[in-house]
Order: sequence, then C-alpha cells, then structure tokens
Amino acid sequence: MKRLTTLFIAITLISSIILTGCGKKNKPVEVAKPELTEEQAATAKSIDITLKRYEQDLFNIDQKNMKAAFAAMYGKYPENIIANGAWENQEMIQAMREFINDPVIQGIYKETETQYADMSDFEKEISPALTLYLTHFPGERIPEFCTLVAGIDFQMPQVFGYANTIFICLDMYLGPDCRLYAQAGMPKYIAARCDKKYMATDCFSKALVYKHLPEKTPITLLDCMVEAGKKMMFTQTMFPNTPPQDILGYSKEQYKWAVGHESAIWHKLVEKNMVYDKSDDVARRMIEETPFTRDFGNDSPGRLGVFIGFQIVQSYMKTHPETTLDQLMKMTDSQKLLKESGYKPN
Repeated sequence: MKRLTTLFIAITLISSIILTGCGKKNKPVEVAKPELTEEQAATAKSIDITLKRYEQDLFNIDQKNMKAAFAAMYGKYPENIIANGAWENQEMIQAMREFINDPVIQGIYKETETQYADMSDFEKEISPALTLYLTHFPGERIPEFCTLVAGIDFQMPQVFGYANTIFICLDMYLGPDCRLYAQAGMPKYIAARCDKKYMATDCFSKALVYKHLPEKTPITLLDCMVEAGKKMMFTQTMFPNTPPQDILGYSKEQYKWAVGHESAIWHKLVEKNMVYDKSDDVARRMIEETPFTRDFGNDSPGRLGVFIGFQIVQSYMKTHPETTLDQLMKMTDSQKLLKESGYKPN
C-alpha cells in the first residue's frame, strides 16, 4: 500500500513533465489499409447517407387514423420499430397515442426538434468517417440511420444497431446542461455524455463496431479492457481529427488525469491481481459508466479500464504497423495481444 501511495504521489508531482509530451498521445495511430479495387475505392468516395426521422413521423401522425397511418409507415422502418401487423393491436395504438400526447414527452420532443430539425451537421461529420470505414472494410454496406425520441430513458442506449440500421435517441443529445435531464433525475456524470459532439462517434463505438467484434464473451478484466480498447481504436481510426478524450467520452480534465496517472493505474491493476480477475464486479467498476473509478479515488474519471484498454491496443498497433483494422478486430487472445503490444507505461 505504501509503495502504491508513493507511486501516485510521485506521478502527480511530475505530471506537468509527463503532460508536456501529451501531444504524442493526441496523435492517432496510423492503421494499415487493405488494397482496394478501383470499384471499392470509387464506392468509398461516393457516400450516400440515408437518414430517417421516426420521431417526426410519429409526433406528426394523423391521430384520427392512427391504424392506417402506422400501416402506411410499415416498410419504411425496421421490424423492431413497426412490426408487420402491429397496427392491428389496439393496445399498441392506444399506448402510442398516450405517449405522443403526454405533456412531458411533448416537451422533450419540442426541445429535440428545436435542436435537430435539421441534421445536416451530423451528415457532414459522419460522411468522411463512413468513407474511411469503407476504406478499411471494403465490401461492407453503409448503414442507414434512424432517429428516435424515447423520452429521456437513460437506462436505454443512446445509440444502438439493428440489422443494418443505427438508431440514435436524439433526446439523449440535448447538451449536458439541458434542464430536462435534471427534471428527469439524470445523474450529472451521465448527462455529461449527452453532448452533440459525441453523436457521430457513438454511432461507431456503440453500434457499427459490433459488426466486426468476434462473438466471444470476455472472461477476465483484460478481455474487457482489450475489447473496449478495440472499440476506441475502431472509432479513432474513422475520426482521426477527433481528440482522444472525445473518443473516450472524457472531458479535458478527465483525460489529463488519466494520462498523468496511467503508470500508477496499470501498476495497481497488476499488483492487486485485477488484470486477470474474472468477477463481474471488477469489470463493472472498471468499464461501465460511473462518476469515478472506485479503485482509484473520487478524483478519477469513470471507465479507466476503457482508457487502459485503449492504450494497450494503440501500443499493439504501433508495434505492428502492418496490422489492418480488420485483423485487429478479429483477434481473440487478449493475453497474446498484451504481450506483443509491449505495453509498459512509465
């Protein structure tokens, strides 16, 4: 314990020196690209984005003829939104009528429409990322996008994928200081992630990435960290000009803390035998959304396991510059990846 305390103090004292070189961490790792055919290269350069506004269709529906209106919407949206024949279910029709007429929900929709009546900024931001996606994964299809208003349900993912569609809950991107979040009882550490600047990157790190991760359930904390690190690497590759703290969903202060304490974090994980721990509790403490990472004090940011995983994966890609993103994503042996990464934070 004394050794760990001394280590944390030492790193804190020299953090200004360490952080002077943070520019190196701000520069994204260059990832090898596969060779493209002329057709694949042309496809990557001609991105055509399909964006469907379910919340606009829903809140402007003809309430006198809801059954016919839902039937007319069938086929425009995936089955998880409007299933075949769902409009024959009177309970569903009534539930939707109550939802769109709820004064609180109407207020949420109004605020969402105020901020996102036009989605051209999102399309401009995500278009070059999709070009890079097809450059690294030629032959893949560009996903469609569908926006929703779910009623500020912060137990629900902000972004999720279904089939070849990425769903975006717009009411979860109204800004960290949105009064509606406080009224809904949303914790501030969750509201901090409800920022428009995260929307495009979330589409990759929380949805599209799952098309490329192997179907292997993480067992150890290392497995969880490496998987999280691959998600971050995948996203950073598509958004090379986005600061790493935004890829991670950290503030500048949180990222500065994580970088300044990186060595101490890793040494504690090793000395406390947490790296290969198989308990769900340890994984949750290190990976999931929390106001801080309990094992590292109240001043630490949450999800430090994601941060460390990102550093491990970046170290591996620097050591193996010939590795494509597709090859990285398919790796299943986290222990081998760690060993070959040469990851040893000073």
